[in-house]
Amino acid sequence: MSEHNAIISIRNLNKQFVLSKRLFSRKKSVVNAVHDFSMDVYEGEVVGLIGESGSGKTTLARILLGLTEADEGSIRIDGTELTNAGRKQLREIRSRCAVVFQDPAANLNPRQTVESSITRPLVITGVPRREAKRKAAEALREVQMDESYLFSYPHQLSGGQQQRIAIARALVMRPKIMILDEPTSALDISVQAQVLNLLLDLQEEYSLTYLIVTHDLSVIRYVSDRIAVMYMGRLVEYGTTEDIINNSLHPYTKILINSVPVLDPEHRNNEKAMFSGEPGETPEKLAACRLAQRCPYAMQQCFEGTPPMQEVTPGHFAECFLLSDRR
Repeated sequence: MSEHNAIISIRNLNKQFVLSKRLFSRKKSVVNAVHDFSMDVYEGEVVGLIGESGSGKTTLARILLGLTEADEGSIRIDGTELTNAGRKQLREIRSRCAVVFQDPAANLNPRQTVESSITRPLVITGVPRREAKRKAAEALREVQMDESYLFSYPHQLSGGQQQRIAIARALVMRPKIMILDEPTSALDISVQAQVLNLLLDLQEEYSLTYLIVTHDLSVIRYVSDRIAVMYMGRLVEYGTTEDIINNSLHPYTKILINSVPVLDPEHRNNEKAMFSGEPGETPEKLAACRLAQRCPYAMQQCFEGTPPMQEVTPGHFAECFLLSDRR
């Protein structure tokens, strides 16, 4: 992967968490939430980061936002190194990188009006209050809501309206990058499409770069330019949406795709292999393939070493020993 012209460039990122195995126990267990992760995101594209719960995708998003510190590795956001940035540089990065969280109700202050919620990031950065209010009204119009909602409180709004407010709050700072953590999973099915269409309209209008963190492949396949598949802290496959959906290479990706319901059986991949075990089960050796104990295709070498990330076709990367003969 080349970092040339990448607006987000991640290299060899690692993050561990040390946990007690039991309450009051001295025994500790290490969780490798992100392990040797490298990826590029280019300006103006929509990238979907997908994986099961516990895959490390939310931890990765928190590191990109500066909310969690990485143990090792490099992150460059819009040309600025994040991992050793000072306080001033972090403020500049955060002004270019906005976030929309999964549950808008939990991320909007119930005691603040919509206007207060949207203007707060502007006021904190020194924008005069009158100008901040003007920009808040403008942001509300951009998410297709009437200005009368400026004086509403979160509990007076529907889930879809709350998420639009969260998007307006992120948009008001005019970021170049938006990280969206499960932006539609807390919404009714009927509202999900409306919010996704709104996000795509805003992305096109303002040339935004989106990194959408989700477990829902049925959603991300319709909105992303490229898809990154994450499993137990590692990037296992990365490519265009068309390549990932129609020509997936990694066994884990294939199973994810086959788990998505389809109306027409003829359009389903006839992959018969199923995983055994639970996602939380780790191989005995950290150097081994993380999927080895669950993968129906596992070979001896899968338990002895980490497969290399290979560019099998231009722009389509996957990490699997089975691909060694396809290059």
